[in-house]
Amino acid sequence: MRPVDWKDLKSICESQGCVMSRMRGDHCVMTRAGMARPAVFPMKRDLAEDIVLGVGRTIGLNRKELEHLLNTKTKPAR
Repeated sequence: MRPVDWKDLKSICESQGCVMSRMRGDHCVMTRAGMARPAVFPMKRDLAEDIVLGVGRTIGLNRKELEHLLNTKTKPAR
């Protein structure tokens, strides 16, 4: 899995019904009714695979579903 920008991960969380409940320091906290715990991740450009997969599990996505959502996102020109 490629490194993921925090904005892409936030977008995926929002597509699954999560909302940004707050920012704590340099971390984004996403919540949704019925989730056992919030999804928390740092707001930095390249998030490591373990962080992305952990957030995916928290919001109810497996690796395959998460990779599909990441691959279908429109990539910005750099």
